[in-house]
Amino acid sequence: MWRKLADSKERKRATNAAWRAANAEKKKAYAAKWYAENRDKAKANSAAWAAANPDKAKANVAKWYAANAESNRLYSHNRRAREREVGGRLSKGLAEKLFKLQRGKCACCGVKIVVNHLDHRIPVALGGPNEDWNMQLLCPPCNLSKHAKDPIDFMQSRGFLL
Repeated sequence: MWRKLADSKERKRATNAAWRAANAEKKKAYAAKWYAENRDKAKANSAAWAAANPDKAKANVAKWYAANAESNRLYSHNRRAREREVGGRLSKGLAEKLFKLQRGKCACCGVKIVVNHLDHRIPVALGGPNEDWNMQLLCPPCNLSKHAKDPIDFMQSRGFLL
């Protein structure tokens, strides 16, 4: 009797898995529709699960940030630009593109970049646009000393321009 019940559960699991694999788009559309109609309920369920499983929730967030570090960095630049109402939006893959264009070197001092900082050439604080052409990669010491300085003034203070 128990053997039949276990076989039945396994067959049902296999059937369900096969259906989900064959109807992935249909399932995704249904989930999106359900979420749109039940957004408050979904958020409440998510918050309740996170409250009941704080360690797992924290681990999931850390895992997401590790997998989406570039997206998170671009999101913060785009959010700051929206707050300052300067417009523009940075594109995905920008850091890799700049790294290749700059041959892996800091745009200011020319040292090989291990950890890079995305920097606005004309700072957003001074009204510079948040667009790809206004971006450069700097090493952390150069970016942290630049702050929101005008690029010409900054390079003169570093002794690169007269």
